[in-house]
Amino acid sequence: MKNAPYTKINASPTEFAHVANTTAIQVINAKYRNSTINGVLELANGKDSFQIHGSKLCAKAKLGWFGMEFKKGFRLIELNMAQVKVLQNYTGNVIAKLA
Repeated sequence: MKNAPYTKINASPTEFAHVANTTAIQVINAKYRNSTINGVLELANGKDSFQIHGSKLCAKAKLGWFGMEFKKGFRLIELNMAQVKVLQNYTGNVIAKLA
């Protein structure tokens, strides 16, 4: 597997996926690799996706980065400065990839 592209502060959603009956979060000002994320993300492990990583509150989200597929199947999204709403049994579109 090749290395992930460097941080891109202007990365934005490039692909969406339709999900059904999943746990998701709606975020405003969440961060991944210094890119700001606004929208709905599918959580990798439902309510168990939230964790403290260092001093940051994060969520494991199913999200691609510049076409990279990751073995773990999730990205740690930083939520410290974000507005977050948990969406139980969510059906609709989620951000699937950023680039």
